[in-house]
Amino acid sequence: MAGKVRIKRGDVWAERLKEHLTASPEGAAEWMEEHAQILNSTSDSMSALWRVDDELAYLKLYRFRSLRQKLLSRVGRAQSLRTYKRARELAGKNIPVPQPLACLMVKQGALLAMEGMSGGGSLVELWHYHSSEGDFDAVMHAAGEALGNLHAAGYCYGDCGWAKLYWNGERVFLTDLDHTRKCAVGNIQQSRDLARFTANAEELGIGLKLYEQFLERYLQAVPGTRRELVERMIRPLYRIRGQHLSGGYGQRLV
Repeated sequence: MAGKVRIKRGDVWAERLKEHLTASPEGAAEWMEEHAQILNSTSDSMSALWRVDDELAYLKLYRFRSLRQKLLSRVGRAQSLRTYKRARELAGKNIPVPQPLACLMVKQGALLAMEGMSGGGSLVELWHYHSSEGDFDAVMHAAGEALGNLHAAGYCYGDCGWAKLYWNGERVFLTDLDHTRKCAVGNIQQSRDLARFTANAEELGIGLKLYEQFLERYLQAVPGTRRELVERMIRPLYRIRGQHLSGGYGQRLV
């Protein structure tokens, strides 16, 4: 690969990635296109799944598009490093997140490797293919547990859309931690998480019975009543609904 590959975090997976990238004459993005399953690609980033033998890693290339991004990476403040650190923190608190595997600096930016999720699907995918609401009970229960425990630990998710919640058959994982931050329990950022989850549920046509299972489990982790919870999230929920007027909504859940 043109340019030096530098390991910033990680061990086995970091060395594995460095070996593959160094041996390739291509840039990181071109290497990912050839050797991994591309999930998304924009001017800012590229994500993919990379399988090695029976192991799966989620790769995200953060493209450096400004001098500021390059300078932040040199002083250890790149987004990739913050996400890696946050994942380690949350995993240490038994919050269901993918394990961080490695972070490397490459010519095109920063490459983050996280545990790859398999054997399930995002909540959006599962809802589209479920056969009955009864099949979804455990999923909603686990979603309430995951988000409730995150909030109780003093964090907000930052983008709580259903596409970023992954069910592996046992637990719901919070998969995209780029916007996850520390915050006070019950503050507006956590209310926005709940509002985003609720608006997405309404868009997908989730029934009230299933939604109540989510809330019930959430409130087992976070202090307060259902009424207090709704009062906190209603304003950001109205705002999100207003931004999605063109979309079809099902039953209003709160």
